[in-house]
Amino acid sequence: MVQTERMHGLMREVDEAGFLSEGHFAFRSGKHALKLLDRDQLLVDTQLASKMGYAIAKHFFLSRIDIVAAPSVWGAGLAQWVGFFLDPRRPVIYPIPDNGHYTFTESSKAMIDGKRVLVIDNLILSGKTAQELVQTITANGGTPIAIGALADLSGIDFPITVYGLLNDYLDIHSPETCPACEAGSPVTEVGY
Repeated sequence: MVQTERMHGLMREVDEAGFLSEGHFAFRSGKHALKLLDRDQLLVDTQLASKMGYAIAKHFFLSRIDIVAAPSVWGAGLAQWVGFFLDPRRPVIYPIPDNGHYTFTESSKAMIDGKRVLVIDNLILSGKTAQELVQTITANGGTPIAIGALADLSGIDFPITVYGLLNDYLDIHSPETCPACEAGSPVTEVGY
């Protein structure tokens, strides 16, 4: 109950800051949403970004995370907040893109070997980026525990837990069950 009230309050702040738009939105993954989050503006607002990071860290509080990994520059800031709010605070590592795949520096490889890793990104869109990072972590001796993001728009059934903090608030649907589609509302294609 208290957690739900906090999330409602947080979403009110996001909405009042102008970071939510209402409408009928379609993503490249095929998912539809009735609300669109301005992820870029949200994550440059340090107060709101820190609150998002805290909420995600709190969700994974009992997961015994050793290290946080972020696959993209867009998720890097959020990952820093999540690592900061885990107790105890956890380091954050970033892979290096290499011809469509990821690799880690030698020091990052040493950090994840034998460790429990939480993957954080701003949004999970197609799911390819998260899947690739999970595979790279595993190939380097780490154990991916979960994936956390502001929202999961992929529709993929990952083999590990995926937590989209704002999924319930963005009103995400498959086109077959989308109430805006049923009502015949025009669709705005989102570029991601």
